[in-house]
Amino acid sequence: MLVQTLIATAFASASVLAAPLEARDDPFFSPSDIWTYSVSTGAISETTYGEVSKSDTNGGNDITTLLTFTYPSEAEGKQCQFAFYLDSTATIDGSKKLDLFTSNSPAPGPTTGWGPGNQRNINLARISVTAPGFATWDARYSEYLTQKTPCKAAGTVEGFELVGVYDNDYVSWNPDFAGLRIIYT
Repeated sequence: MLVQTLIATAFASASVLAAPLEARDDPFFSPSDIWTYSVSTGAISETTYGEVSKSDTNGGNDITTLLTFTYPSEAEGKQCQFAFYLDSTATIDGSKKLDLFTSNSPAPGPTTGWGPGNQRNINLARISVTAPGFATWDARYSEYLTQKTPCKAAGTVEGFELVGVYDNDYVSWNPDFAGLRIIYT
C-alpha cells in the first residue's frame, strides 16, 4: 500500500511540473528590450532575435539572452507568471533545456566588454522547450513568476537572463512572435 501511495504521489508531482508554462488564451506582455550577452567577452549586443548558444567546441564563445520587462498598466492588480512559447520558425538543438535567472538590473544597452556583465542573480527555474509549442517546467527553484504572483506596478522594469543548461545547447527565436513572456490574469 505504501508503494502504491508513493508511486501515485510521484506521478502527480511529475504531472504538475510537466504542465505548460501558460494557459494559451491568457493575455501577456513581451520583453520591452532583448539583448545577447557574450560569456567570453562580456559584451552586450542589440539583437533582433533571441538566442542561447552553448557549445563545448566554440572556445567559450557562449551566448545568453538578457530580457527587460516593463509592466504595463493592464497587468496592475492581476496575477503574473512566466511563459515561454516557440513558433515553427524557432531553431532548437541540444538538450532543449534553459535556465531562467533574475538579473540584479536590466541590461544597460550595448557594451563591448565586461562592465557591467550580465548581472545574473537568482536561478528561478529550468524549462524544456519545444517548437512549435509551450515550454514545460522541469524544476522551479523559486515561486517568483514561476507560479502566479502579484504583478508589479505599471512601469516597473525588471531584468532576466536565459542560459543554456548543458554543454551543447542552441535555441533561437523571433521575439516578435515567440519567446519568454509574462502572462497576467
